[in-house]
Amino acid sequence: MRVGLVDLFDGSPQRDLAYLRAFARTAEEAGFSSLWLPEHLVFFEDYESAYPYPAAPNPANPEVAEVHTYGEGTPRVEAAQEQGLLDVLQTAAELCRHTTRLRVGSSVLLLPLRDPRLLVRELATLDLLTGGRFDLGVGVGWSAEEYAAAGVPFAERGARFERNLAAIPELWASGRPLPRVLVGGQSRPAIRRAARYATGWYPWNLTTGDFARHLAEIEAGLREHGRSRADFHVIAGLRFHGAVADLRPAVERYLELGADSVNLSLRMTPETYPATMREVSRALGLAA
Repeated sequence: MRVGLVDLFDGSPQRDLAYLRAFARTAEEAGFSSLWLPEHLVFFEDYESAYPYPAAPNPANPEVAEVHTYGEGTPRVEAAQEQGLLDVLQTAAELCRHTTRLRVGSSVLLLPLRDPRLLVRELATLDLLTGGRFDLGVGVGWSAEEYAAAGVPFAERGARFERNLAAIPELWASGRPLPRVLVGGQSRPAIRRAARYATGWYPWNLTTGDFARHLAEIEAGLREHGRSRADFHVIAGLRFHGAVADLRPAVERYLELGADSVNLSLRMTPETYPATMREVSRALGLAA
């Protein structure tokens, strides 16, 4: 069973460099396979943009979506809003420097805001520094406000994303295998792009029924492009907020449906993360 964690690192006094290193080591010792870092360029007090991801599946019955765990509006991450998030790629290098087996990934990098030539150089450097332990999750994002802050037209995000995604393997010339590239999201364009250009798919907060349906669409797209499912990695991303006793059956269900691994957002605090990681690890049977 391969299970990863998704968490925020903002460089605040409560989440400083020592915390970051200890968090990664604790995750590795607890048996988690990977650690994934979200990206936002900037946060805002208020958003007009709608948060696109569905309500979290009910932990006890992942076929059913619960009410949105953040309430009716766009999710708020207060500490990160004030502090901002650390750069994903540089943070990934530091996390791998203090671990030996843990994979690190972006959850997800805002690809339309990146110059693909600079990104591929950064990716090649990171691949070397981490010993091939970095996975590149990419997405279009959802915040028009964030695009305005970056000076990039929000209406162009899809075209920019597709152009940059197609350019990554064309620009790759390090002599090493290209790191895994996963498309985040479950919209029709995301599914189409993942099947055509990427080496993985990373949906978020899908019920088991929706996950199975979209995975069938991914597999049909792979066949259409003459690609093998065996070379394609699927991660089911879940925001988990229920009883730990419900976690193992839920994770196993996504794996049975075809996920190669599951990523969990547990919303841990600097005070609770060691105990939470160990408790979840025991429930899932991750520790050796």
